[in-house]
Amino acid sequence: MFKLGMSLVFAFIAAMVIMLAGLLSDARLVTVLLRSVVGFFVAGVCVWLTVMILEHQNIIGFDKNLELPDQEEEDEPKSPEELEAEDEAAAEQQAAEAASEDKTEEDAGFTPLSQDNLKHMGPPDDS
Repeated sequence: MFKLGMSLVFAFIAAMVIMLAGLLSDARLVTVLLRSVVGFFVAGVCVWLTVMILEHQNIIGFDKNLELPDQEEEDEPKSPEELEAEDEAAAEQQAAEAASEDKTEEDAGFTPLSQDNLKHMGPPDDS
């Protein structure tokens, strides 16, 4: 499906470029339309064949090995006790993470800046 869509997009772009070039060169309208149709088919076939050859040579594979992730289906709905146990475990984990964050902030040795612990620089000497 991707190959067909890509070839149609490129064919449409080619037809529009051919049509615009023909109209700007003051060609007859019938000539412009026929050239656009021929260009549409030629560009579409060329792109489709190119993609087919590249996929056959295993150079690219747009949708060749598309694997969708399997959805896990639960056999039975969980009981309220199991749901509460999961919520409590999640709350304990969040509390442990918050405690470890507080501990790392204390261990960092952070001291706020004040005027006493700043190094004051004097102006350069004029030599």
